[in-house]
Amino acid sequence: MIIITTSLFSANIGVIEKGDVDKFENAIALVTRGNEVISVTAVGFKVQENDTIKTFRKSTVQIRLNDNTIIKIGQKTTLNIEKYLYDTQNKGNNTANLKIENGSFQIKTGSIGDDAPSNFKIKTKFSTIGLRG
Repeated sequence: MIIITTSLFSANIGVIEKGDVDKFENAIALVTRGNEVISVTAVGFKVQENDTIKTFRKSTVQIRLNDNTIIKIGQKTTLNIEKYLYDTQNKGNNTANLKIENGSFQIKTGSIGDDAPSNFKIKTKFSTIGLRG
């Protein structure tokens, strides 16, 4: 008899390193991961590809991805990490596809923005942009 075991494993691609708690919600954000909704109550939460992060009326979040991209999400904002690949050995394949459903954000790109800028994409319905540097 042969037994084959498989498991679904998603790699952590970043971490929530800062956050302001919404006192009414008693949380920093809600993360939707597949069919699961997770209440994030403290920094240190590990972010994965396909996560949707939603802040509350009085909360904000700062996420640092593995390539050192920093994403600051404002109040009442929804961010979906549609695709993320960071490979230090094959930099040309690195990809970050982010989608902002609503709200405000600031992004400081890391290695992907430096090594493969055409592979760093942000989708929004409408946006006003300011560039520095």
